[in-house]
Amino acid sequence: MKKLLFIPLILIAFSCNKTGENNAKDVDSTKIIDSINAVRMKYNDSIRALNNKNNYSDLSGKHKLTFVSDDGVSLTGTVNFTKIMSDGYEVKGNAKSGKNILIIDGKADRVSPKHINFYGKITQTINGKTESKSNSNTFRDEGKGDFFRLQQKINAQGFVDYIDIWK
Repeated sequence: MKKLLFIPLILIAFSCNKTGENNAKDVDSTKIIDSINAVRMKYNDSIRALNNKNNYSDLSGKHKLTFVSDDGVSLTGTVNFTKIMSDGYEVKGNAKSGKNILIIDGKADRVSPKHINFYGKITQTINGKTESKSNSNTFRDEGKGDFFRLQQKINAQGFVDYIDIWK
């Protein structure tokens, strides 16, 4: 029995670390944090790519902008669509002819293949009369050509203005 008691004591004596040093390998916490951050960034980038994907065809770039009124005034210019999110764009452009000018500035959302909702300001100065539309407006592909036409067509004088953004 004394021999059995003696064996565990010998094992305990040799298994204890007398120097008090920690034999566990030192772990660099910055390496762990960096690896976690790398995985998170990759995951966030994949979500960002999905969120920026358009549901409808991309309108980014320059497009022809035209204005035609019932009294014979015709303007031609360009409008630039800059993508800011999925089917969302910043829109800036103008059409000029002499002293007549049409300025479009705001944001647009493509809500269907045939509809663009515009939020911003459309200012036109025609024959010295300035008119501005600043509430939300809708451009629609009416199937009459390769363009989106502003649906709020009646101006302040009661005449029809055709403002078209070409595809």
